[in-house]
Amino acid sequence: MFTMIPGLLLSAALTLTGIQPSPTPHPTPSATSAEGYEPVAAPYPPAVQSALSKVRKSGGHTIVRANGKSYVVIGAGQRPTGGYQLVADQVKRTGPHGFTVSVHMKAPAPGSMKIQVISYPTLVIALPDQQAQVTVQMR
Repeated sequence: MFTMIPGLLLSAALTLTGIQPSPTPHPTPSATSAEGYEPVAAPYPPAVQSALSKVRKSGGHTIVRANGKSYVVIGAGQRPTGGYQLVADQVKRTGPHGFTVSVHMKAPAPGSMKIQVISYPTLVIALPDQQAQVTVQMR
């Protein structure tokens, strides 16, 4: 009984102040100039899942060619809390098979409630060209 009281008090305080935890959706691109690209959410093709598990913790990016597409798999590495997102600012075609993907890290707002767990922000983008030569710019 006494172990429930702190949880009830916290719930009441959050209700009264209007603060609610916000869900962390899968990151999606905010702007585009290359036609036919799309953000990809799980479940991923097996080759993409394998690449994702490699770049998830270490960070960086890799290209996976599967199902007639090129998947750009990007990881930001380890972060101390939840709330971090990778956002594609622009996907730009630079040639017949050339693409440039501009990505930035969106940090949680200062003072916001954050889940206290180590997180690994990732982003997967599918390009319609299986021969795509991709340059990823992180900022």
